[in-house]
Amino acid sequence: MHAAAYNTVQRLPAVRSCACKHSSTFTLESCSRSACRKHHLSFRPVRSLASDHIYAQQAKAMSSTAESTAVVVVDHGSRREASNRMLEDFVNLYRQTSGRQIVEGAHMEIAEPTIADAVRKCASAGATTIVVAPYFLSRGRHIQEDIPALVAAAQEQHPGVKCIVAEPIGLDPLMAQLIETRVQTASTTATAY
Repeated sequence: MHAAAYNTVQRLPAVRSCACKHSSTFTLESCSRSACRKHHLSFRPVRSLASDHIYAQQAKAMSSTAESTAVVVVDHGSRREASNRMLEDFVNLYRQTSGRQIVEGAHMEIAEPTIADAVRKCASAGATTIVVAPYFLSRGRHIQEDIPALVAAAQEQHPGVKCIVAEPIGLDPLMAQLIETRVQTASTTATAY
């Protein structure tokens, strides 16, 4: 891989707060302000706490270039087909929630489609900017080294396309809410071992 190509891969900062000035623990279920509704893609109950709000905020921020901006959601990849299908399901949910036209899933290793496959598909669909969004919790070696290297290698094959690597899910109040929801559900429905 050429060092110049690696250096052209950009990173996006993690999203931390609502554009409409709510706290970062905001969910659409809790908002009835019409001004807030206007900036969200749609106003409906949240299916998942990890969240229509963030996707709507990102879509709004990129609305002027939404048609030419693609998203590639990358997970680790698994030998288990059921695990790989979960990424497909998440990509479909994200596409539906965000309203983005060009959204692809990719596996960093082990399974297909690869990052190179997804970048190729996005470029073929007319994307001029591709944001690679890691479906990872923390900034380990895969986020800091492996994914940027794979993205840079894929970008070399598409010189007219700009690739950006977003931050992983990370430490976010929405994740704490989601875990609490899972804990409450397990506490009321699960059988003790």
